[in-house]
Amino acid sequence: MQRFEHVGVIEGYYGPKWSHADRLYVIERIGAWGMNRYYYAPKDDALHRARWREPYPKRDLDEFRELVDRGERAGVDVGFALSPGLSIRYASADDRRALLDKFRGFVDLGARRLCLALDDVPTRLQHEEDQEAFDSLGDAHAALAVEIAQALGADVGLYVVPTDYLGVGSSPYLETLGAALPPEIEIGWTGRTVVSPTIESREAQARSAALERRVLIWDNVPVTDGPMRAMLHMGPYAGRAADLPEYASGILLNPMEHAHASCVALYTASRYAADPAGYDPETAWNEAIEEVGDGEPEAFRLFVEAHRFSPLHTEDRDRGLEARFAEIANALEDGRDFSDLLLEVRELAQRRVQVAESLRAGLTDRRLAAEIDPWLESHETESRRILVSIEALLEILADAPQNERLFAFMRMQGRLSLEPDNGRVSYGPRRVLYPQLTSMVEDEMRLSVEPTLIRDHCLADEILEFVEDLAMFALSDPDA
Repeated sequence: MQRFEHVGVIEGYYGPKWSHADRLYVIERIGAWGMNRYYYAPKDDALHRARWREPYPKRDLDEFRELVDRGERAGVDVGFALSPGLSIRYASADDRRALLDKFRGFVDLGARRLCLALDDVPTRLQHEEDQEAFDSLGDAHAALAVEIAQALGADVGLYVVPTDYLGVGSSPYLETLGAALPPEIEIGWTGRTVVSPTIESREAQARSAALERRVLIWDNVPVTDGPMRAMLHMGPYAGRAADLPEYASGILLNPMEHAHASCVALYTASRYAADPAGYDPETAWNEAIEEVGDGEPEAFRLFVEAHRFSPLHTEDRDRGLEARFAEIANALEDGRDFSDLLLEVRELAQRRVQVAESLRAGLTDRRLAAEIDPWLESHETESRRILVSIEALLEILADAPQNERLFAFMRMQGRLSLEPDNGRVSYGPRRVLYPQLTSMVEDEMRLSVEPTLIRDHCLADEILEFVEDLAMFALSDPDA
């Protein structure tokens, strides 16, 4: 049975780069979890992308060398990517030489894995000399990749991220790459869309056939860049077929800008990669919480429960709290007493209000505590909104004078008006856009049928609206 050859991380998101310390930390962690690859590819590193022709300064090269050395000790091959496609002239000998020289610099540091990243660049040849020299963009990319691979030699593995990196069907561009590139050159794929909720074996098989090799999956999990930046994706790795190694040589996860917070998803992905057929996401997720949340695992569990929401988990907003709240709604509909359930929800909310303070004080990983602090604030705010509304409902439904019940409702509204909104998402999004596309060809780009623009999906809002509707009914004049 096939196994994944490459399993690890590609730091390839848009936004603030990880620190050198973060990279060292992640390389050690993923090595301990059995992963074997890390690629440096931050989109907002100008010397990786916008100014790719310019050499890295000595300080950066020294840090890169340390990454390679640390990776060797951890069992992780550290690789480096360059993304020249925004400005390169493929027919220019000077440009090709500059690119090759920069790649050779990484090899001189000890790197044996390199990546030619041609994603998110123009999908047609831009320069007249390129249009004259090549029949298509695919021809230009294939020629460039072959030249680099031959110059670097068999000891260096080359990974090409194509411009057409998503979808299931074939295309002339993909067929050109598949036919022209030697089988030892890896070619990337993100699944049927940008952040694929699932990756099915039949989808991987179709892309594998088009490229005439197993694909190396660039999996955009748990990344939260661009319009996703308010989110914190901390659910388990899920939705990947058990027989995916038959058609994929590996998986490289694209993390969040929050390196330590990304480790929940990374740990669970390592468990999947080790045994795709026997993988259980929830078991792996619970193990990740114990390790990543060391010092306050139970508080961390409550926090992470409210930050599982992502394209992989579009219904996960806090399963324990939501289940109990659903029981209240069902009891109301059935005409049953739900006062005991309200007390239970109040207790659940009280515990969640305390989470932020516990994690700020007790998490062993202080860098993790700093990364998630904006979401600790939003989690505390949303938990307090839930608690305030439930406490008010208990007063409104109590056997008390009408004026006291009415004033309880007004106090609730006053308290809620004081709760700040820092723009981060806890308990599910009020609004988030996931960049789900069906093609990367400029005039063929369409939104996919996957969850894309998600609105009004915050559990705290739903609980508050339920309380408000019930309060308005209970406090209204029936004869009015």
